[in-house]
Formats: sequence, C-alpha cells, structure tokens
Amino acid sequence: MSWNDWIVLIRLFAPSLKTAAALSLAGSMVGLFVLLRGEALMALALPQVVAIGAAIALRYELEGWKSFPPPIAVALAALVYFVLAKRRGIGAWVLPSFYVAGMCLSFLLIANKGQEVSRMQTLFTGIDVAVTDERALVVPPILLLVAIVCAGLWRRWLLIAQAPAAAELAGLNPRRWDALFLLLLTITTLLGTDSLGIVMVLSMLFLPPATVLPWAQRIPIALVVSGILSLIFLAAGFVLSNQMNWPLSQTIGGVGFVALVISHVLAHVLA
Repeated sequence: MSWNDWIVLIRLFAPSLKTAAALSLAGSMVGLFVLLRGEALMALALPQVVAIGAAIALRYELEGWKSFPPPIAVALAALVYFVLAKRRGIGAWVLPSFYVAGMCLSFLLIANKGQEVSRMQTLFTGIDVAVTDERALVVPPILLLVAIVCAGLWRRWLLIAQAPAAAELAGLNPRRWDALFLLLLTITTLLGTDSLGIVMVLSMLFLPPATVLPWAQRIPIALVVSGILSLIFLAAGFVLSNQMNWPLSQTIGGVGFVALVISHVLAHVLA
C-alpha cells in the first residue's frame, strides 16, 4: 500500500483510532492495577454486564446518545451490588454469575430480532468502524481523564491492595478508595465496550500491563511503558489488519499476546 492509501485509511478510521488510542491509555493504566489488585475477574465480568444494557438499548431501538442510559444504569447497578457483596465477603461468586448473566441475558433480550442479534454479536467480536465524529469528541477526553486520575493515585491503589490495614492507619478509607477504583474501571469498560467492543477493551486492560510486569521495578515506569506499549499494539494491529484483511480488535489482541509471550520468555531466560 502507498502512503496515499494509508492516509485515506487513517482518515476513514480517524474517529475509531482516536477513541481506541484513548481506550489504550486508560485501559493500560487501569489494567495494571487490576492485575496488581487481583481483580481480573471483575474486569472480565463488567463488559458482559455492559452488554446487557446495550441489548436493552437495541431492543427499544435507542440510537445515538439515547443508547447510553441503559448501559450506564446496568453498569452502575452491578458496581453497587458488587461493592456491597464484597463487603459481605460474597464477591467471589457474584462475579462469575455476572459474567454468565451478561453473556446469556444480553442475547435473550434481543432473541428473534435478526438485525439486533447481529449488532450484539459485533459488540462481542469487535467494531472496526463504528465510532461517529460526535462520539469521538466526547469519549476520548473522558477516557484520558480516567487514565490521568488512575495514574495520579497509584500510591493509594498500591497501598490499599497490598496493605489495607496500613492504609486505614494512614487515615484512608479502603472501601471508598476501592469503590473509586471500580468506578474508574466501570467507566473504561462502559465507554470502551459501547464504542469499540469487548475484545478491544479486554486486550487493552490485560495485555500491555501483563507484558510490562515481569520487568517492572517501579510503578510509575511500569505505567508509562504500559501506555506506550498499548499504543504500539494499536498501531501494529491497525497496519496488520489492513495488510492482511484481518479484524482490527482481534489483530490488536494477537499482537499484544505475542508481545506478552516474548516478554515472559525473555524475563525467564534472563532471570
């Protein structure tokens, strides 16, 4: 492909690429602490829960910004329920239930509606060119704000995850800070899933930070490298998907997984 062809493609994908870049940064920042805090199952369950809200919007034929209230309501309800369940010590079985419910109810809500079922399947497998110019103006700034807040509060996330008793002695309220972190995770998964699909969200949440962690000496450096890697995965996935005619989200996930394997092998060999 010539440079002119790439320029045309970039312009065509511009809204999606802007949103994906913002999701890459937010996802890699939040995802690093998801892994450190041992909350990977929460990150897996939330996009499925968001899909229930998306299915409700599809069933009632809500378009544009009108399609946002159902996913927001469902995601916030799930977040509140999980926080309460975690306080009661039953969060371990709530999350798998959320995951299964999201996968099943999202399709049952739109059963026998051919076009909506197809759109729901697209939400799960990835949406390559689906971000409007209007959404690209609103969603990326919110995701970038999430990335900044998450990175700026890294000491608190780490302290609460590793030494909650020390956090309480320091005057912090671990439950409130846990709720704030889960809110940041919910915003990332909500906006990412609704705009680009579940595959893209999970790829950015897990693969960049998991690639960095074997080499991480300090959290700030790990955050920066994880963010850079997420953008590299996006750029490499975009190029390969157009060269090979592959789906974008899956290509990004494939690139990220190969990088993860190489990183872990090298870390083991050089240890």
